[in-house]
Amino acid sequence: MPEATRTSEPKPLDGRTVLVVEDNSEIALELAAILEEAGAVIVGPVASVQSAYDQMADKAIETALLDVTLRNNETAFPLADALAALRIPFVFISGQSSALMPPRYRDRAFLNKPYTSEEVVELVLASLRSDTSS
Repeated sequence: MPEATRTSEPKPLDGRTVLVVEDNSEIALELAAILEEAGAVIVGPVASVQSAYDQMADKAIETALLDVTLRNNETAFPLADALAALRIPFVFISGQSSALMPPRYRDRAFLNKPYTSEEVVELVLASLRSDTSS
């Protein structure tokens, strides 16, 4: 019965609901797999701000991973504004420098591409522990 023992061990993100917003399907699936392996319930992945809003209308989320730059010159900043207003924490993801972030977001969690699975899980956990009122 080692299988039952192994599956009963708690995982770092057990049952936590994470919205994944990423327009690159390979990266989106990779992020979802990393988070699911850590026990998270994935909402999405979605590739646009509107799709994220649609998902949020149907599902309660606890935190989000937001790719900064999406297709068609869309950015995740309007979604970040909405999440901040709702006091839902989030982590930005980008292949560009965090120094290019608008001043209002420079203090937010930022995950550089490429990243490790451990970095993803650590930042999501940190976002869930953070004070989202600032």
